[in-house]
Amino acid sequence: MEKEIIKNALKGDKDALAALITKYQDWISRWAFKIVKNSEDAADITQEVCLKIVTSLSTLQDESKFLPWVYRITYHISLNWLRIFKKIPTSTDPEMISEMATRHNSPEDRLLEKEEDITRLDEALQQLPYAYRVMITMYYFDERSYEEISRILKIPIGTVKTQLFRAKKMLSEKLTSLMGV
Repeated sequence: MEKEIIKNALKGDKDALAALITKYQDWISRWAFKIVKNSEDAADITQEVCLKIVTSLSTLQDESKFLPWVYRITYHISLNWLRIFKKIPTSTDPEMISEMATRHNSPEDRLLEKEEDITRLDEALQQLPYAYRVMITMYYFDERSYEEISRILKIPIGTVKTQLFRAKKMLSEKLTSLMGV
């Protein structure tokens, strides 16, 4: 069904395009908010991303790559927004961390249900370089594969694996330090 809507939008069907924008608008806003940490900025970014989708949809070659394409547009517009306004995110989304803590059922993940563990995780994430926070967010919170991250960020899969490995190692060290182990 969705592929059909995308195909119709690519053919110039304005109703199909409006349906796509409506369907993904909240998702775009949430992803932008995760990056810029400000709801007003996220709303502005969402409008900019929707405009970009409308004006650039004809450049999309494969309808199966629509979501990664929107993801990449949102990511890059959000980063440009931060650069332009020199706003550096200082925190990760507490709601997102709480969601992560309750979404998984392994014994290790159940430890995150404790509020102090969630706070430590948030602190440790804040101490990571921004690029590493993005990798952790995309891989663990948004559950993106290496391939998807590679396509979205337009970097080689090997770079994704290396950065994610370093990010996990650094996060582990930060958590260990915060726990006083």
